[in-house]
This record gives sequence, C-alpha cells and structure tokens, in this order.
Amino acid sequence: MNVVFFKSKTFCAQEVENALKKRRGINLLISSIPPQISPQAAQSVFDQLKSHVPAIIISINNAGYDLQCALSDLIVSSGSYQCNWFTDDPFYEDIFYNRRLPNFKNRLDFVSEESFITPMKEKGYSAHFLPLAVDPLYFNTYALKEYARDCAFVGNSSEIFLDSLITKEAEGELQRHAALLSKLKAMYQDNPRDVDIKKYLRENPSLWPNIAMEKERFLFCMEWLVGYFYRRDFIVEMANSLKGRFLCFGDPYWSKYLDKAQVSTDARYYANLCSYYRSTKVNLNINRIQIKTSFTQRIFDCKAGGAFVLTERRPLNKSFFVTEGDKKELVEFSSWQECLKLIDYYCEHDEEREAIAMAGRDKVLAEHTYDNRIEQIFETCGKEWGI
Repeated sequence: MNVVFFKSKTFCAQEVENALKKRRGINLLISSIPPQISPQAAQSVFDQLKSHVPAIIISINNAGYDLQCALSDLIVSSGSYQCNWFTDDPFYEDIFYNRRLPNFKNRLDFVSEESFITPMKEKGYSAHFLPLAVDPLYFNTYALKEYARDCAFVGNSSEIFLDSLITKEAEGELQRHAALLSKLKAMYQDNPRDVDIKKYLRENPSLWPNIAMEKERFLFCMEWLVGYFYRRDFIVEMANSLKGRFLCFGDPYWSKYLDKAQVSTDARYYANLCSYYRSTKVNLNINRIQIKTSFTQRIFDCKAGGAFVLTERRPLNKSFFVTEGDKKELVEFSSWQECLKLIDYYCEHDEEREAIAMAGRDKVLAEHTYDNRIEQIFETCGKEWGI
C-alpha cells in the first residue's frame, strides 16, 4: 500500500512521521511541504507524487493543500484517498481564509475534539473522532526525577493568536458588544463544562443584531475571547494563591499578569519539557474553550513521562481513564477552589500521587500513543474503503 504523508511545520507532524515509519506493510513517501500552497502550485506538487499514486495521502490540519482545494481535486482524479487529521478547530480556515470545502470523494477527516463531529457531518465531511496521543521517544521516564516545584502550568498565553483575530473590524464590534462579552465571561466562569458560547449566541440572535462583520467570524472571536479570559484568569488565580510554589512555562506575555519570577520561557517541547513535567508535583491542565469534551496534549505527555496531572472535568475523561476509586489514573477538578484544595492534597500525599501517575502512564503507553492513532486511521480506512 502506497502512503504519502504531507509533512509540514504543524503540531504533531514529527510524531505522525515517526509512527508511520514504524508501520509495516506500507510504501511510505514523506513529502516536506509548506503549510499552505497556492492553487497555481497544486499541479507541480501533484507531479512530484505521480510515481507514488494511487495512495493514501495523510495530512494534518489540511497542511500542504491550497485554499481552493485544487490539489485535493488532482488527488481524487488519480484514484487516491485522503485522510486529514484536524488537531485544531476544523473551521478556522473556512471562516477566516475562505477555504473551499474539499472534494469529499474518498476522503476521511479525523478530529481531536469530539464536539466538532456533528457540525462537520452537517457540512458533508466523513468525520471521525481521533484524540491526541504521545510519542514515548520524547516523553518517558528515562530522566531522573527531582522535584523542583509544587505546581506548574505549561502553555502559551495565546496573545499572539488573539492579536491576529482582533482586526479593526472585530475590535469595533467587540467594543459595541462589551456588555454581552462581560455576560458571556460570567456565564462561562460559573459553568465552563456546560456553557457553549456559540450555541448560546446562535439561539439568542437578538443579543447581537446588525453586526458589521461576518457572522461566523464574530462568533469565533467572541468564543475565543471568553476562553482566553477564563484560562488567563484561572492561571492568575493559581499564581496569586500558590505564590512561590507555582511556575508558568510559556511565552513572555504571561509576565503582564504574573510575577516575573513565576514565568519561565525556557520550555522546549522536544528538548526539556518532559523533565519539567517530571520535576513538578502537580501539573495543571486547563483546556482551551474549543476543547469541550476531550483532551489536550498535556494529558498524554505528562502521563507518558510518569508525571502527575490535574485536569478540568470533561465528559471523556471517564471514558479514557479511571477517575474514581482507589485505582485512579487521572484526577479532575470542577472549580479553582477545588483545584487549589487538590493541589495541596496531592503535594502532601506523595505515595498516592505517584501511584496515580504511574497507573496513568501504563494506560497511556498501552492505548494512547501515536502508533495507536495511526493504527486507528488505517482501521477506519479498511472499514470505509476496504483497503
């Protein structure tokens, strides 16, 4: 079976490449390609693949394709199959860059957040849930573990992305709807597990009449802003409460809100991040607002490294991990007050914390590696296409 992987500078591309190279029974071509090509370049890219098609073409977040889907059409015409894995919002480029819907013939789309499945199917996608995973090459228990801190959060502030969203047009609309934004922030703060910002706004169009910007862009910006404020304020609350016991690994923008001594910009994903997870007693996982049901990468990476992670309560946690009883693999919280209590508890109960961390590690290494995910992709191809 011929397989082509469009390898671009996208999240988890290296892990997918590693997993594909280990898989037997396929003739693999790694095609290094920009995240996005022009429609005019589509024929040139396809010509480089001609000797390898028909094939299964694997991509991440549509990386390697053009916005007009000219390359997608050429791939379909060759009798090839397309498998794309969305590890982020699948509609972002549609909304902000007017991406044409792809040719759905012989195409499967996987998504790492389950709540996107229904809206994708409504648009014609053959959508399947495929959560993120871990590559034990980068996250493991090889390094010595000496605790350096009680609690840490790893993640960027999202300010750069937010700046790209808030154009002059968007800024004007958001200022006009400042009272609505404040209301949405309070709603989400009180109940982040059940409040769906976009759904609420769609069901209450009278709250945002006569907007000047495109509707889906407005909804996207409102949801992202609410999520941005929630996560930022949560981390600030942790930092203020824990003082010197807390460290945030991220970008320099966190220093606008936290004491500079509580911010480190030193973390590098493939270099030292595993060590930082392992040297922290309690690693916090705070989801972005788009992750309504499933998991961030932190869950799998922490666990593969034998580190303890404390995460927000989400519907799929119980489906993937034991979250109750004396055989727990994952610990959840529902509020910042509960989060603080659990941080203190697990910092004081070393044996229990370590047992949970190692049980979680066993589960992740058995069921949630990128090798497992690639196997799931090919199993789905077999069911859908008989190949």
